[in-house]
Amino acid sequence: MAEKIVVEIPYEKDLNRYCRELEKGNILFFPSIPFSFPQEEIDFLLKQRQSKAKGRKNIAYKPQADRISNHEGDPESEQRLKEILRAYSERTTRFLTGLLEPYSKEWKLDYTSFRPYQEKGRDLRLRARNDLLHVDSFPTRPLHGNRILRFFTNINPTMSRDWITSEPFGSLAEKFGGKEVSFPKSVGYSLYDRIERKMKLLLRSSGVKLPLRSPYDAFMLKLHNFLKENVDFQKNCRKNYWQFPPHSCWAVFTDQVSHAALAGQYALEQTFLIPVSALLYPEQSPLCVLERLSGRSMLDPALRYTP
Repeated sequence: MAEKIVVEIPYEKDLNRYCRELEKGNILFFPSIPFSFPQEEIDFLLKQRQSKAKGRKNIAYKPQADRISNHEGDPESEQRLKEILRAYSERTTRFLTGLLEPYSKEWKLDYTSFRPYQEKGRDLRLRARNDLLHVDSFPTRPLHGNRILRFFTNINPTMSRDWITSEPFGSLAEKFGGKEVSFPKSVGYSLYDRIERKMKLLLRSSGVKLPLRSPYDAFMLKLHNFLKENVDFQKNCRKNYWQFPPHSCWAVFTDQVSHAALAGQYALEQTFLIPVSALLYPEQSPLCVLERLSGRSMLDPALRYTP
């Protein structure tokens, strides 16, 4: 079960400690925002309003393309929102580059998100609900073994962001893998497998939005969906309850720590994708755990580096 590791200034000289704690499945907790975040920017974010239509999404900023999606508003406010999310992404990256140096040499900067909705009672389809325990997986953007590291900031001036966590990935994979959640077959190299792989790559290169999932990604997505749909697990599993107060931050590997957001409104989040090669203890990664349990190769080299 996850533990909260409080990170306070001055930071420990052994910065590798924070990477070790994350890889153990613990949560790094920052009692206050550890970098500059002007109040005028926070005030602007708190004034943003989105429709309450079912299926509504968080506002996403994509650093590689320098654009935002899912925003509902005039061009002027959209531009200002993009500037603020870009600045948040840059400040978060600078801060974590020093704190998590072993990762920063190889990580890939992923999306930034602004979460203006109240999580409690949010009307979403079951597999999209945040208030059900799950481990993270990207259905449309396969990760090929890369880890999902997320840094959260609660900018709500009065309300905490309430989480629960349960068993880590290793325990869940051992309990359900090969049983309720089948292990994918190993990467195949028969003529049929090679032709199928080539066809997928051709379709992708022609503009078809086809997720090129490795066996690893297929399992992670199935486990994500299985946990959310498993009423007995959601009700009876062991749980830890967490409250992240206003203006606090926390970082966690969300592909390892099963988690759910029960309540809270107005949060920011920056995602980093960490390759297994950058980890201090790669044998503890979900990829290595899954390969050890299944006895199968979970990566497809032909697809791994395809954008």
